[in-house]
Amino acid sequence: MAKATRGGFTAISLVLSLVILAFVVVIGIAYLGRQQSGASGDTSTPLARARSVECLAQIKKVEMHVHLHYVEKGQYPKALRGLEGVSDSDLRCPVTESLYRYDSETGRIFCPDHTK
Repeated sequence: MAKATRGGFTAISLVLSLVILAFVVVIGIAYLGRQQSGASGDTSTPLARARSVECLAQIKKVEMHVHLHYVEKGQYPKALRGLEGVSDSDLRCPVTESLYRYDSETGRIFCPDHTK
């Protein structure tokens, strides 16, 4: 005669699963709390590094338009405002809303809050 087996979780496996799940949640909350408290110029946490990369990507986008202007006209634009293909929101850091700094002699753009 075949022995009937019951499928499913036992009480011990349920308790052990809940303990592991609670441990993962506590670690996750502590990790996210540490990232939220990072400074804007601080790149020690993944979230801060992602914000810095977002800012640098926007700078590269605007620099591309500056260099395109240089190729077409033979000189860097005197100011970023009014540059073709660049909106006013592109001239600010997407993270801190600080206005970018521009060197019209070299065509370089800098964010006062994020460094390379």
